[in-house]
Amino acid sequence: MASMTFRDLPARASEIPLTNRRVAADVIDLIVSDADRNTGCVAVMICDAEARGRQPLVLRDLPPSAGPSALAQLLGLVLPLVAANRGAVLIGRGRPRGTAPDDVDRRWHQTAIDWCADHGVGLLGFYLATRDGICRLPEPLTAAS
Repeated sequence: MASMTFRDLPARASEIPLTNRRVAADVIDLIVSDADRNTGCVAVMICDAEARGRQPLVLRDLPPSAGPSALAQLLGLVLPLVAANRGAVLIGRGRPRGTAPDDVDRRWHQTAIDWCADHGVGLLGFYLATRDGICRLPEPLTAAS
């Protein structure tokens, strides 16, 4: 699977809202490098009030078995600032292989849901990024019903 590169972006990419699932998956593919997938990471795309990506953050070298405490610490720093600007976030977890979420991925996802809800920040999606592909985890039950 070839990863997306900055050369693949449309000319007005910074104007595209990340509410479209395909575009959001492409953004996660872009900001989570192959090296980050191999060593494990969490990526957060900070978005503005119109859900347009403004600043990616990548916390690297997180082993696949790592609990979501690193994500919670990162969100604790970032979400108050995002909330103050009425923004949103798009989150990706990089790990080496597989496209099916496991229990660790689900704990990370739930951490993202809980922290975003507690701060009043929209979660545009949570994606798993591996060498095998990109997988979106499902919406919280309250959003899906």
